[in-house]
Amino acid sequence: MGELEYVFVYGVFRDAYRNLLENAIYCDNAFVFGKIFKVNEFYPGYKRGCSSKVHGDIYLINKSLLDSLDEFEGEEYERKKIWTSVGLECWIYEYKFPINEFQEITAGDWILR
Repeated sequence: MGELEYVFVYGVFRDAYRNLLENAIYCDNAFVFGKIFKVNEFYPGYKRGCSSKVHGDIYLINKSLLDSLDEFEGEEYERKKIWTSVGLECWIYEYKFPINEFQEITAGDWILR
């Protein structure tokens, strides 16, 4: 399978676009500190913080897949490393632009929006 990396997914990779993770291995449900916002009807944006929790899933993916995930996420997101509640350091896609105009997903879970 090649070199592997952990990725924390909190939005569309949890449901509608899970197939883009290809042969990913599901590892665990976890949370990270921060908030998510409804960027539009189709996907959220994550912002790192220290008081609220964002729920998502951890997958183990082939490192070569990161380039295509970066391309899918586009210019709005930056891939960063983050520690999760289960003690794994994962890649996460953080929204790069101001979120003032967006509605917060107060449950911290895109699936429950």
